Amino acid sequence: MNYAAAGLMLVLATVGGISGVGAQERPEPLKNVHRIVCLGDSITQGGEGPGGYVWLLRHYLHAIYSGTPGGDIEVINAGISGHKSNDMKARFQKDVLDHKPDLVTISVGVNDVWHGFYDNHPAGDGPRGIPLDTYRANVDEMVTWAQKQGAKVVILSTTVIKEELDSPENAKLVSYNAALKDIAKHRHCQFVNFQKPFHSLINAYRRETGGRELLLTSDGVHMNPTGNRVMANTILTGLGVSPDDRVRAEKHIETEMRAGK
Repeated sequence: MNYAAAGLMLVLATVGGISGVGAQERPEPLKNVHRIVCLGDSITQGGEGPGGYVWLLRHYLHAIYSGTPGGDIEVINAGISGHKSNDMKARFQKDVLDHKPDLVTISVGVNDVWHGFYDNHPAGDGPRGIPLDTYRANVDEMVTWAQKQGAKVVILSTTVIKEELDSPENAKLVSYNAALKDIAKHRHCQFVNFQKPFHSLINAYRRETGGRELLLTSDGVHMNPTGNRVMANTILTGLGVSPDDRVRAEKHIETEMRAGK
């Protein structure tokens, strides 16, 4: 088994494993949920292809809940490459609320921070970034709009910017993720933390093997197949989907993935 596969199994064990078909009782976060909209940037947009995190979320939920008393769950991808919190706020009505979702996942922050390092701004304070106070206000407003329409909200932490975890970019992400967690607390919505599994896997790999190549991303930011698996399973765990249900769904998921559906 290669290290990426071994690492994936480790993180799945950490966040609850993979699970299965035929669940009759939905977990609380998914009760009365028939449509989910996933808002995000290129990580979300790229998560639409077979094996992407949005694709996996859709296929696991369909395999587990289609035909059960609660019915199927539709998953809509609202990711656009390059978008930051201001861009997402500007299109929130059209791309999210107009779909009348029962649940919204919000994935935002990588570009708000990363773009501030563009154009030779090593401190990350460049004009293409979004300052923390503006970022916080943008996310808080989107959460409030969704809740006023009656949707549940799941705030997703950022992943990483480069797999050098002590980089200036990742250091700056800390305060942005703290803001997300604080918004979730004050708005009484769910927070799903990708930072823990990403850091655990990358640190373990480098400590145990000395390898420095990318483990979870294709370029330091965008997910490779392992990174997408980690994201999808961390979200499913946060939504309360049991390990046993995901295990029973796995054969169906692999068949669909090979077929490119």
